[in-house]
Amino acid sequence: MAAAMEVSCLLACMVLGATVANRAKHHTRPFREIEGASEPFMALFFFLAGYKLELSALSLIGLAPVVYIIARSVGLIVGGHLGAKLSSAPPLISRYIGWCLLPQAGLALGMALLVNDRLPVLGQWVLPMIISTTVVFEIVAPLIARWSLWQAEEIKSP
Repeated sequence: MAAAMEVSCLLACMVLGATVANRAKHHTRPFREIEGASEPFMALFFFLAGYKLELSALSLIGLAPVVYIIARSVGLIVGGHLGAKLSSAPPLISRYIGWCLLPQAGLALGMALLVNDRLPVLGQWVLPMIISTTVVFEIVAPLIARWSLWQAEEIKSP
């Protein structure tokens, strides 16, 4: 349907997932059933994204990845904090929830692949930046998230 309507398959899948999660009465069982099967698809997704990375393109984009890392981090940390405040979360949770969002880089990668397909001229700049910063986020951010969960007293040891 997404292809017929000429909309993003990635966004269509996200809307479908959100709809099922919010409207289905027994949505937890189907999601638990496919959880184990999703790992090979995630590995393939990241493999194909890495396959599209041309290392020579990194020299062309300069400091853009550094700016992106800072802007994305600030946005997630501040946005998470504000969202937690608006939902009346406890102060300890509000303080650390944004830091726990840092490892979530899959959507940015999916959107970069979409930009590369639909707007190749822009994609030659966006894709290397997002792939390279995703590597950074997926290495460093889980450590930060673990520390934040410990600080928020959600886990016993860091």
